Amino acid sequence: MIFFKRLWIKTIQMNGWTLFFGTTTLILFSSYFIHYLEPETFTTPFDGLWWTMTTVVTVGYGDLSPVTMKGKIFAMFLYVMGIGLMTIFIGKFVDSLTLRKRLREEGKLKVSVKNHIILINWTKKTEIALNELLSTFQNIHVVIVDDALKKTPLLHERVEFVSGDPASEETLQKANILECKSVMIFSPSSHLKATEADGHTLLIASILEGVGKKYGKNIYTVCEISDSKHIQAFTNVNVEEFIMPNDMAAHLAARSILFNGTTNIIHQLTSNVGHDLYHVPKKTEWKTFGDAKRALDEKGAVLIANHHDMSIHQKLDEPIPEDAKLFIICDEKTYHSIS
Repeated sequence: MIFFKRLWIKTIQMNGWTLFFGTTTLILFSSYFIHYLEPETFTTPFDGLWWTMTTVVTVGYGDLSPVTMKGKIFAMFLYVMGIGLMTIFIGKFVDSLTLRKRLREEGKLKVSVKNHIILINWTKKTEIALNELLSTFQNIHVVIVDDALKKTPLLHERVEFVSGDPASEETLQKANILECKSVMIFSPSSHLKATEADGHTLLIASILEGVGKKYGKNIYTVCEISDSKHIQAFTNVNVEEFIMPNDMAAHLAARSILFNGTTNIIHQLTSNVGHDLYHVPKKTEWKTFGDAKRALDEKGAVLIANHHDMSIHQKLDEPIPEDAKLFIICDEKTYHSIS
């Protein structure tokens, strides 16, 4: 009795792989051994495997069973050892899934997705951006990086969470920074002064740039800036785009007062409601901006810019560069018909 108790304790203490190979070995051995003991009942090793599996998982269909004394004795051995071993194996497997789920929710696992969007610092604006990304782009995966959250703020099949200091290369590598599509750094919580908030954002942007140079990757970075006076500092670390919510809100307010309805138009272009802003690559049949404009007009889309250049309507006879990034305004159905 003491022997079996010690054996049971050691089995429980086995690591996952040892238990897996031990269980697999017992099942395969039993399948061939029962076939050897009773070849007339278990005509093939597969019949032995069928009986072994229905036995150790306690299904017991009864369509095949030992009829000789040797076979029955071996069956009793399998009842004791096999069922116990399989029970422990299933228990450990379920525990490992539960542990992985918990670690994933707590942001302690390395992200494996590629071509994803990384959102750094969890704020109300981050939440709005996340919901907009998920509702607008059905195939995009989003990774949230934050050092204050205890667990993922949203349980979603296309949302991953990494807990840790976003100014640390280790944390950024966990977010699979080198395989991402782009990174958005949101200004930290509003209780910080503009200089402190932008300093924190600039530090993260500098680390991102350093990681990119180290591995020869261009990491497309967008930063939320609290004070427009700090733009030059972000330009120096090669940040591609800036968002200045305070300045943008003020400019939008002024235009809304002068040109009523402006806010409704901007809202459409920055949400998944109504017409939206999209970009499309150059098509081979489009030689000039005029060709692209006419083709897009026929589809019901409006060509507005190439990258950040909105003066292309004065350049309709000019050839379209190979690296063109054409921005258009249209509804989702039209965009899919074009792309």
